[in-house]
Amino acid sequence: MLRMAQVQYIKDLYENEEKSLREISRITGHSFETVQKYAQKENWNEDNLPDTEPTSYPVLGEFIPIVDGWLEADRKVPRKQRHTAWRLFCRLRDEYGFRGSYSSVKRYVRKKKYVMKVQSAGFLPLERTPGCGQVDFGEFLYYDAGGQEQKGYALTISFPHSNMGYTQAFPSQNQECLMEGMKRIFEHMGGVPPRLRFDNMTTAVAQVLRGTERFLTEGFSRFMLHYRFQAEFCNPASGNEKGNVENKVGYSRRNAFVPVPTITSFEKFNEEYLWGWCEKDAQRDHYIHKIPILELWQADADALLNLPDYPFTVFRYSTLTVSKTGFVVIDTNRYGLSPVLAGEVVQAKIFFDHIEFFHDHHAVGSFRRSYKQ
Repeated sequence: MLRMAQVQYIKDLYENEEKSLREISRITGHSFETVQKYAQKENWNEDNLPDTEPTSYPVLGEFIPIVDGWLEADRKVPRKQRHTAWRLFCRLRDEYGFRGSYSSVKRYVRKKKYVMKVQSAGFLPLERTPGCGQVDFGEFLYYDAGGQEQKGYALTISFPHSNMGYTQAFPSQNQECLMEGMKRIFEHMGGVPPRLRFDNMTTAVAQVLRGTERFLTEGFSRFMLHYRFQAEFCNPASGNEKGNVENKVGYSRRNAFVPVPTITSFEKFNEEYLWGWCEKDAQRDHYIHKIPILELWQADADALLNLPDYPFTVFRYSTLTVSKTGFVVIDTNRYGLSPVLAGEVVQAKIFFDHIEFFHDHHAVGSFRRSYKQ
């Protein structure tokens, strides 16, 4: 199905510029049949859309719950591993003794997929949709190994349906920390939220366009494609549009980070403390439903997408020129390489916690990433 803007373009070429159907097909790249359908369409009433509830399937009737279950499960897996109508028909025939026709299965699947598409297109508020979450960073204070006060950032993903939340702590809120935190939370949950809402953080959004359109950073776009979630972004200066995670960030700061913690290793703090705190907190009653958050969380967990077969390695590349004294600078911090490389171009592979340097495809140094200002 074409987007409305595409349909309007076809109609404009046909009605106002008097292009032939074949010319429009060539200009737009759409098939002749598609162009003909929309160019000559006259009745645009919404009641001409396909039925939203498939009915009248006398032979298939008792098998519909089985088909529905398979199609719902398909939401969680990559497209290339989903059922085709033919595969559904074969499984019904071979596993359940279905004696109906393939055409009846095909008709039902077409309408069922339309219903599923409408339901997932965002017509329901995000707060009511199991499995969908909100993402934000919150600032907190901690003491380092030397007892000095430092600033840290807690990444939280919350789920408005159940009020479940997962938090991981980092020394910064840069793109590497954002995606590493999301990746860790996905893997801890065992799945990926189908939709996530963000504010217009520069680590994800390169440019705010008109309305809801956003131009995303390349790294964040690749991360989205890998994990197959959809991202929604708040209107500028409208943090209330992700109020659940705003509240969760404040709640975790008042509870998980009081008293002020001493963090000598973020890895250890996240693994040995924060995961346990999140799971324990989920045992308290939901503020409205008065039953444990953990019980409500099950509906969220059931709606998560499957994790990809291959984990995403979070890093970014940067090309740098070595100074005369053998140093390179990343985020105002200097890293010492060999003076022999003075004036040479090196590639930095930047992770959230360390940086690897390469020259002519050979490793020339590895350092713990510094966040000193």
